[in-house]
Amino acid sequence: MFAELVRRGRFQPRVFILTTLALATVLVAIVEIPQLLSKRARLDVLRAHVQQVAQLAASVVDGDLHQQLLDPSSFSPELYARTLAPLVRFHSASPEIFYVYTMVDRGGDTFFVLDTAASPALRTSHKLRASKYMERFKLRPEYESDWLQQIAAGKTWVTPTFQDDDYGTFLSAHSPIFNSKGEYSGFVGVDFDLHYYLAEEERFRNIGLGSLAAALASALLIGYLLAVYHCDLHDRMQEHYHSSMRDGLTGLLNRRGALDAIGKSLARRTASYAVLLVDIDNLKAINDTQGHAMGDAVISAVAESIRVSIRDCDHCARLGGDEFMVFAPECNAACAAEVAQRILQRLSDHGLLPIKCTVSIGVAVQEHPGADFDGLYRDADAALYKAKAEGKHRFTVYQA
Repeated sequence: MFAELVRRGRFQPRVFILTTLALATVLVAIVEIPQLLSKRARLDVLRAHVQQVAQLAASVVDGDLHQQLLDPSSFSPELYARTLAPLVRFHSASPEIFYVYTMVDRGGDTFFVLDTAASPALRTSHKLRASKYMERFKLRPEYESDWLQQIAAGKTWVTPTFQDDDYGTFLSAHSPIFNSKGEYSGFVGVDFDLHYYLAEEERFRNIGLGSLAAALASALLIGYLLAVYHCDLHDRMQEHYHSSMRDGLTGLLNRRGALDAIGKSLARRTASYAVLLVDIDNLKAINDTQGHAMGDAVISAVAESIRVSIRDCDHCARLGGDEFMVFAPECNAACAAEVAQRILQRLSDHGLLPIKCTVSIGVAVQEHPGADFDGLYRDADAALYKAKAEGKHRFTVYQA
């Protein structure tokens, strides 16, 4: 069907392309905007959850014991284990946590204090490498920010983006630790495992891609259907237009169609014009005696005889029940007389007509570019009246 429409020149690729692009834009927006908003919402929920986990981790740390560990001279394995124990229990109860540790800021440099991975009591499925006591932590340049200042101010800081290292992809949160006097004494760090989150995001991504593909396919289909509908609508409009310009019985131009064609022809300003008015003699008597079906058959036969007798550049119209008009550009008196004679000769062949009938023809010619159609029509009508008065079945050329 598509190939046939294109072959006939009815299918317009421009309509298809523009419609499809507009629909694709709308449908992709309908699909993608909720996907982006929901992805942002899921990330916000995740960051809020990790923030709460870090705050809980900080709450289980004894701030006074942690304060003592900040001074290396106060370090002892017993103090380290005693301070670490509640954090190990917290970590063991939270399988989604990868690392839990505490740190201290020394003039902008950070050092590990506690690390749950150092405790044999930790229950986790992850393979962890423990950081040593007071091991220096180097932050990658791409992650640098004012995070230490925010933590020291009492805020829980969550990394704005995921962080990748040799152990995987994490979302990290850091929450301050306070001693019994309310003094800042280091902070807890929680590296949250994103394996499950990333797996879910991949699933959502596949759903989004499938929805996007479905939206684009729908846009193509709807665009094609609308383009086909546009073709059909255009054809219907053309049919209505042609039917409004044509006589329903004969297929010739009607009065409206004739005036439109004549206006375009006069605009070309050719050297001469001719108008021939052809009237069926005694059509009323045929209708009264033979019936209107026979009258219609006679009208159709006369119309066909006129159509085959005129030139390709001439315009033929049915103006009324029994009257036809031929408008002929580039046609002088001799040419018009020749056309009228061909019409009469063809109608003389009674085999072409359902019953014997005759026509009378009035001819008017103006041999100059500025032709006046109204004047031509009046002159041709006067010549037609004279042809009927002189005995019918003849043509008369108007003489001023």
